[in-house]
Amino acid sequence: MERKMDKVKQVYIGHDSLITSLGDKMQTFSALERGDCGLVYNEDYKMIVGSINRTLPLAVLHEGCSFFESLVINNILSVIDSSKLIITDDRLLVILSTTKGNIERLAESIDPVPNDAFLGNTALKLQNYIGLSNLPLVVSNACISGVSALIIARELILQGTYDDIIVVGCDTLSQFITEGFASFKSISAKPCKPYDKNRDGLSLGEACGAILIISNKSNARHPYLYLNGGAITNDANHISGPSRTGDGLYFAIERALKEADMNKNDIGFINAHGTSTVYNDEMESKAIALAELSDKPINSFKSYIGHTLGASGVVETILCIHELLIKKVYATLGFEELGTSCPMNVSSNHQVFSKSAFLKTASGFGGCNAAIVVSMESYPVNRSFYEYSVKEVCNYTLPKSNLPFPEFIRTEYKKLDENNMKFYKMSDLCKAAYVSMANLMKQYSLEQYLSEDISIVLANKSSSLDADIEHQKIIDKHLKEGASPAIFVYTLPNVVNGELCIRYKIKGNNTFFVENDDKGTAKKYAIRLLETGKAHAVICGWCEKLYENYDVKLKLLIRENK
Repeated sequence: MERKMDKVKQVYIGHDSLITSLGDKMQTFSALERGDCGLVYNEDYKMIVGSINRTLPLAVLHEGCSFFESLVINNILSVIDSSKLIITDDRLLVILSTTKGNIERLAESIDPVPNDAFLGNTALKLQNYIGLSNLPLVVSNACISGVSALIIARELILQGTYDDIIVVGCDTLSQFITEGFASFKSISAKPCKPYDKNRDGLSLGEACGAILIISNKSNARHPYLYLNGGAITNDANHISGPSRTGDGLYFAIERALKEADMNKNDIGFINAHGTSTVYNDEMESKAIALAELSDKPINSFKSYIGHTLGASGVVETILCIHELLIKKVYATLGFEELGTSCPMNVSSNHQVFSKSAFLKTASGFGGCNAAIVVSMESYPVNRSFYEYSVKEVCNYTLPKSNLPFPEFIRTEYKKLDENNMKFYKMSDLCKAAYVSMANLMKQYSLEQYLSEDISIVLANKSSSLDADIEHQKIIDKHLKEGASPAIFVYTLPNVVNGELCIRYKIKGNNTFFVENDDKGTAKKYAIRLLETGKAHAVICGWCEKLYENYDVKLKLLIRENK
């Protein structure tokens, strides 16, 4: 086995751009300093949320573009302008992280689905409107989307595929989102209180942030900032509830630190997910305790700007960078008394620290977790890796049928001779993936691998629109009992990964891409995970289902020593 060096030894962080319910970047920083809250009651949604001021420059609408698209365009252009990048440079890539994109379009029509509701079309519109040489890559990994996108950007920079990558995270509020979360009875009637004894739910928000990830030191911001490491894992426990042990997030933290060649003593502070739900905050306390980081100052920004879903990882990383530069951890707004079983260094006052690095974590539906390490120092040791060869050991394609899909997929499931009653509650997309995975696993056993060394990387065109349509139908009926949590949870495409992780006890990387055509993105990323030793086995492929149309093609790749 030959030791290889990555083409780039360091990954730098460049300029960024931001808009939240507190304002633009500088307005948001100032509000955090003062302890201002951007959460207010919204009559349309009948709840407290963090809404963007539509009159701000970064919120200006572009002709023919939705509010969501305009936010993304404005923040990308802001970063390009600050960094003096050449828009048409073929070494420049944009990665968009989002949970739902233009999902409010379904309120206008569900048959047919508006073109703007497809995230692949959003990517195409961004490319054409801005004039980018490369089609933006879309990552939709629930609430870890932003952190996942930063990790993927880092891999692509290290691989030498691109020199500059703008990671932009965005999600906007709509009835689709607010009624969905309300169905879980997880919304607080007051601004949320992360980690507090009396926390009773989350507050939703909307935001957009963009960060430049680069390979060229001369274009990096000063003082230099490095994206040292990152990891994505899965709880393999429940699609809508976090692990009761915290082990999934712990694995992500440990792997991120290992990749960064850093230990707990190098970390100055932690910015965790901090949604203010009882079980999420409790899980985080356990994960942080397992990582022996309970003494580190920790905070959450959710009580300032709300939970901004797929934007949160990018937006909160920008806020963390500011904290790192000023050596101050902002207070966790609303916090009074710790309400977790494991100790956490949370404070209602600003805290200071002396170290030059921070840890940012995130968790989300589908059991997914992610962590990154950013520092003001370079740690070059782990910029090398052992290169492995990759072998495809088996594949499976879901056969075509003239039967109606529900009848077809039930028939295929019964052939498996399983007795998993949960199967019948899944979305059609998850059922298609479940049956295909079961047939794939008949050909090769994963028992020889540790759970955390197995990964799943999937892609499709329609994201989770099949389930989205069902959720929208319920909203349109305005039922007194509201939306169905059993349906809403499947309006996130990465829940497909989550269901497979639960069934096969997979705790490694789990990532979901959305693109109009199968360009092999999932397989390319899977190969990268194997070649760099981040996985021993990866299930990858295309998993599409919308109306009666389906197309599922899975492959199992393993790594071998050269």
